[in-house]
Amino acid sequence: MFRKLLISLVATLALAPAARADQKSEDAAAELLHRRLQHEDPTQAQLLGLVHGKDVVVVAGSMDHVENVLSSARIKHTIIQPADVAQADLRSNMIVMVDCPGVMPDAGVKRLERFVRAGGLLYTTDWALRNVVEKGFPGTIAASGNSTGSEVVPVQMDSAKENIMTKVLLRKGSSPQWWLEGGSFPIKVIDKQNVEVLAHSDEMGKKYGSSPIVVRFRWEDGEVIHVVSHFYRQMQTSGPAVAAAQAVDSFDGLSEKDRKELKKANVGGGSTVGDVESSYAFQRMTSNIVTGKAKRNEELGKIYNMTVKPKVAAQIRSAPEPSAPVAAPAPTPGTRMKVLGRKGDQVQIRDDRGNEGWVPADALQQQ
Repeated sequence: MFRKLLISLVATLALAPAARADQKSEDAAAELLHRRLQHEDPTQAQLLGLVHGKDVVVVAGSMDHVENVLSSARIKHTIIQPADVAQADLRSNMIVMVDCPGVMPDAGVKRLERFVRAGGLLYTTDWALRNVVEKGFPGTIAASGNSTGSEVVPVQMDSAKENIMTKVLLRKGSSPQWWLEGGSFPIKVIDKQNVEVLAHSDEMGKKYGSSPIVVRFRWEDGEVIHVVSHFYRQMQTSGPAVAAAQAVDSFDGLSEKDRKELKKANVGGGSTVGDVESSYAFQRMTSNIVTGKAKRNEELGKIYNMTVKPKVAAQIRSAPEPSAPVAAPAPTPGTRMKVLGRKGDQVQIRDDRGNEGWVPADALQQQ
């Protein structure tokens, strides 16, 4: 989904109904991404390098492949099937990306809601709006009832603050464009107070009555990001047939040494600047999400700062009474928990898997 989604964020970009993006443009975009991060933001580059495969979980789909974006950007990840989401060991420090169409058993949707509630980051696109977001996070956003054609529309950025759309373009002054997948669902914002629109399209608004392109909202301690269309760009761009290597001097965020080396290496191997810019946009957006989550995890560690004492078997019960039914599996030492409330010698907790209930106060210690 990432790929179809951002398809071009570049001026003069259009899509031809042709073949999938070639690997040369993907490899060139990855090289530019990592060189630019090292030059502009070494801290972000370091965070990206520290990501483990278990930190980013992709729920496989038949219509999209965010795993291709992650692989191209050299971001480690794990792939699971929709039927396995309900039993997946999802913790608050993870990111879950759902490939279109996002169809899964209701138990999987409930598991994702608990995951986000505890601090997890959920990224969805297109038909997952109805299949996941509307079901698991009611009252936030919904499908507007219309569907788009396959076309490119201009996009306006809505926030000057750093977010997932930061520095997704290689060249300053480009006019962002967005490819709408045929049959995509425009977004209806229900909770206007808590849903933040990061990018919108006036043209899409005029045609389909709804302009948001990229939105995000908090859900308890976690976050949901949803975008119109798909992750993975499956079509080549069209426009001036200028090779990427010839446009290196116009790319932002590179050192002079980088520019010389990229020209000498003929970066892109003949791929057009449009294809490379499009690939770069998707990869940069992905890396922004991953590194932003790593920073958020530092904040979560201060909130989920309790754990059970060693050799203590503490049951999580549905109510503060010791005789109340067990509500969740017993937490093990190392499981992070947040205190939600207290009653007598019992505390109400939420653990980093999203389980909630009551445990004895004397069973806990500072993490």
